[in-house]
Amino acid sequence: MDDNDEYDELATAALDVLRELGPLSTEDWAIALSDRGFGHRHQMYDLVDTIDSVELAFLPDMRNIAVDTLLDGRFLTHRLDLREVASDILDSMDDLSPITTLVQFAEDPAGLRTKYRGIGDDEIFTIRGIDDPQWPPSEALVLPPGTLNNYAPGDLVSLVVVGSVIHVRPVDGPLEQIDVTAAVREIVPEGESVDRDAVVYQLMHDRPDLFTKPGPPLSELFVDAGFDQSDDSVARTGFDFDAEAATTRTNLVSNTFGVDAADARALVLFGDIMRDIRGEAPYDAQQRAEAAVSGGADELAPLARSQVAALAVRRQLDGDGAAEALKQVADALLKAGSRQVKAAAYWFLATALDRLGDAISAEKALEKALDADSHFEPAVLSLAEYASTRGNAVRGLSLLGRIDPAAGADLREMLEPYVPRDRPDLGRNDRCWCGSGRKYKVCHLGKNVLSLEERAQWLYQKAGGYATAANSAELILTLARIRTEHLGGDDALAKAFDEPFVGDVVLFEGGKFAEFVTSHGPLLPADELLLAQQWLLVERSIHEIESVSPGEGLSLKDIRTGDRHDVTERSASRQLSAGQFICSRVVPVGEKFQILGGIEPVDAAQRTELIAILDADPVDPEDLVSFLSARLAPRRIETADGEPMVLCEAVFELGEVGGLRRKLSRKFGVAEGNRWHWKHGTSILGALTLDGTNLTLEAMSERRIDTLIDDLMTLHPDADQMSERRLSAEKVMAERADVPAEPAEMPPELAAILDEQVRAYEMKWIDESISALEGWTPRDAAADPTRRDDLIRLLESFPFEERTGGMSVQRLREMLGL
Repeated sequence: MDDNDEYDELATAALDVLRELGPLSTEDWAIALSDRGFGHRHQMYDLVDTIDSVELAFLPDMRNIAVDTLLDGRFLTHRLDLREVASDILDSMDDLSPITTLVQFAEDPAGLRTKYRGIGDDEIFTIRGIDDPQWPPSEALVLPPGTLNNYAPGDLVSLVVVGSVIHVRPVDGPLEQIDVTAAVREIVPEGESVDRDAVVYQLMHDRPDLFTKPGPPLSELFVDAGFDQSDDSVARTGFDFDAEAATTRTNLVSNTFGVDAADARALVLFGDIMRDIRGEAPYDAQQRAEAAVSGGADELAPLARSQVAALAVRRQLDGDGAAEALKQVADALLKAGSRQVKAAAYWFLATALDRLGDAISAEKALEKALDADSHFEPAVLSLAEYASTRGNAVRGLSLLGRIDPAAGADLREMLEPYVPRDRPDLGRNDRCWCGSGRKYKVCHLGKNVLSLEERAQWLYQKAGGYATAANSAELILTLARIRTEHLGGDDALAKAFDEPFVGDVVLFEGGKFAEFVTSHGPLLPADELLLAQQWLLVERSIHEIESVSPGEGLSLKDIRTGDRHDVTERSASRQLSAGQFICSRVVPVGEKFQILGGIEPVDAAQRTELIAILDADPVDPEDLVSFLSARLAPRRIETADGEPMVLCEAVFELGEVGGLRRKLSRKFGVAEGNRWHWKHGTSILGALTLDGTNLTLEAMSERRIDTLIDDLMTLHPDADQMSERRLSAEKVMAERADVPAEPAEMPPELAAILDEQVRAYEMKWIDESISALEGWTPRDAAADPTRRDDLIRLLESFPFEERTGGMSVQRLREMLGL
């Protein structure tokens, strides 16, 4: 059983306890489970605190309650309008949500499901003929088509729960007369709002006879009782829901980002303005933005602080239309905002223009931001990045000197290697090295230019910084998660983000490098722009390593085009060898070639499939990362009959051994001392060892251990299982690989079993069709001079050292006559 199955079983058991005992606080619920033997109360608290089930809800005092049993046999009603009758979709929030919680985000057996406007695909509303994007405003209950054919606008429809299934019923006859005024006043205090569903659940819990027949809709009941509703809350008439919502949002922002109330109010108002104008026509959006800024100028004043301005942009810049809306808000702040937010407004404008692809105008806006406040940190950082893009490391570092060193640490580290160094071999009055004919002191003294080859990595880093900031977070996260799948460890996702291969795929197959060249190309030095345009023409490919100069470079042949390149590569050239295949991007840098974005090893068997991926137009980034990351998966080790190899052991206490020895001998053959072997022909499938009244079962797959356990329980029904262990062979090997000391010696019998299975597999393998040999068998390839080199290369890719459980290259070569 895996962890998810165990969690689901415990969660189900926990809900059963809640149904039995009734409403419980989270602490009392955990104690009740612990008292019933489910685990320590702290463990149970963690469990019930994470249960997310449509069957679980809360009362106003935050006690947990199982609503499926509470709702059984209860009716709620709703008065239909024309749109609902025509579409078979109900605006269910005000009247029906206490019941529709049972089908949130899923269909129930009767075909009903809930749908929230703006969450997921809204196609169902269009299909049903609803062209108003604001209706239903929140929760909708989608009914099977034709459900409301016999209804008219103004009719009442009821929902009733029977055995956790919701049924739609017409309302015939008089309604049940219900007065909940006094009861709701006890539940909802003066000056407060309470969750509406929780109020209804409390009423149902306190009055088991309530809502057992169709009555007036909840919205009408609450109005008659002197209460108002807003979204999913109920309060006494006259309550200011808007003020409460604003306070709640402000407190949430304050707690989430660790800012004070004034800063939080500025962030909330800024977000409201952005959302209000996003997607609107430019003129209308600008007018509304200016009006909102003018009316809230004092409240927006905290945007003058760097931290608040940076948070404002970070929270609002994702999604369609965000950059346009940010530009309009920036313009409104410059026209109608207070003078103190001028630097922030220009930085907002620059950020929007950069995202819209106008880097030149963005740079000018940043200069104006620093004119307003020369130490405004976000603008200083942005302008330093622009200086880097222009190739001016000196100015970039000078700008960074204005702010906290920690804020620009990464950029400073990137720039420092590119600070111009003077030529000590030239005097001030010597002719400049560049060939201009002018004196060194007036030409390049203090501004020595690095060669293009020296700046290639800088260009690549500039593009990487752009990709990180250019609304590509979703793609980066997607590819990093694919890469993470096989990396393992708690920090696997962080490792994946740092993988050069993932970043390079985002840049090239993900299109971010092309965006960078288009939007920031005008800022680049001319030779870097030309180089960047050349890189865009280079496709990732598969290369065969023809020769290696350790510490210097590689000679590569592109197997897709036949092109050959000598590549400067100092570190990888110490680890790679001739004959290997790699997937990489080999790019020109002046007269030389380099590999950018990492080197991915490629097995000979992968070439055909990888070529198909690389030949696609366009190349799918996810397919590429997934394919080249598969090599990181743990090796699957199988038994001779193709089952996953799992080291299994189960220990039983037998009580009275009695005649069990004779039964085991009849079943498995004569014992060797106190040990029996389960055999099939000459193969050993498992073992049984008797030690006093304890019997230990061992097998190399879960099917085999389950068979042994079944056999034992048939022979000795009173056997009591004391322990069980099941470890995959891959996990055992990985654990041993992580231990620096010598691994424990494998038991001789286990080693013999593995050796027998591996030898049988080797005999089978040499006559199988192998994809790495383009479908040839190893035996046929060994006999064909045109295929023998491919076979030798394949064998050389296998681990050379002899090890228990692994195929022997030496034995294979002997069998194949190599």
